[in-house]
Amino acid sequence: MDTPWNEQHDNDAAWKGTRDAEWTKMSSEFTDVGYREGITAGKEAFVQEGFDAGFATIGAPLGRDLGLIRGQSSALLSFLTSPSSAALGLSENAKEALVHEVRDIVSLLGNVRFSDIEPRDLEAEKHAKEHLESEGQEMEVHEDIEARRQMENVEDMLVGLSAGGSVNTPGRPTMVDVANLKARLCVMTSQLGLRNLY
Repeated sequence: MDTPWNEQHDNDAAWKGTRDAEWTKMSSEFTDVGYREGITAGKEAFVQEGFDAGFATIGAPLGRDLGLIRGQSSALLSFLTSPSSAALGLSENAKEALVHEVRDIVSLLGNVRFSDIEPRDLEAEKHAKEHLESEGQEMEVHEDIEARRQMENVEDMLVGLSAGGSVNTPGRPTMVDVANLKARLCVMTSQLGLRNLY
């Protein structure tokens, strides 16, 4: 009975050549897969390292500062509109003026998005643009970013609407605007003898 397992190869050299070709092919495929996995792991490690550094030096401090300013202004507004504010000994007009000022600050801070105040990474943008141009490609906006931008534009339009007409809004707040709001809040808390959190 003839079976492939019992069969002697007519030409051992042909069998060895096939076996070597298969081994070379398999070895090459494993090398390619390993190389790709190494590149991917290297990119992921580099991206994670960049994220960690950016978060620690930019994202977290900006978010923390904005949160502190928002929190302090909201707490001050809550205090000024409570019966406890009588302990300040302010006239009704002075208290009303302070409440109006703090409400304005709270409202303006409420319109600030992180994307308004985060610094642009011009070096990364330049590198990406050069890389894409060298490959003859144009820079595309990721669909999630584009969807977020469209939603923010709709939000901005809704904020600008009032009583059947639109209000001229000066545009999105900037880091300078936030610094000015912070300074206004600092002056108010100092005048009231309160400590700033930032």
